[in-house]
Amino acid sequence: MSSSPAATTVSTITLNASTSNVTEFVSTSNQTTYSITYTPNSILVFLNGILLDNGVDYTATNGTSIVLTNGAAADDVLTVDKGDYTFTATSATAPASVDDATALAIALG
Repeated sequence: MSSSPAATTVSTITLNASTSNVTEFVSTSNQTTYSITYTPNSILVFLNGILLDNGVDYTATNGTSIVLTNGAAADDVLTVDKGDYTFTATSATAPASVDDATALAIALG
């Protein structure tokens, strides 16, 4: 009976997220500037659920404010996802090798 190598570890990856990663602002008429601390080039900005393009729809380069190119309307919602997520990986040891029949059974479910 032949055997095939199998993965020596199986990892589970868990996302650690906090509600502080996402901030919402309710705009005033013609509001262009929103104060928030962030890491430049690591945010997603949405206006009323539509993803905006940095450098086109807004500017966010200094880490403390987001400036819209065009002023928002009253009650528009600006949502900022700061992307401050961490991932935790855990491992479990698997057999170093399995025979071909077992490998086939695992593959076919």
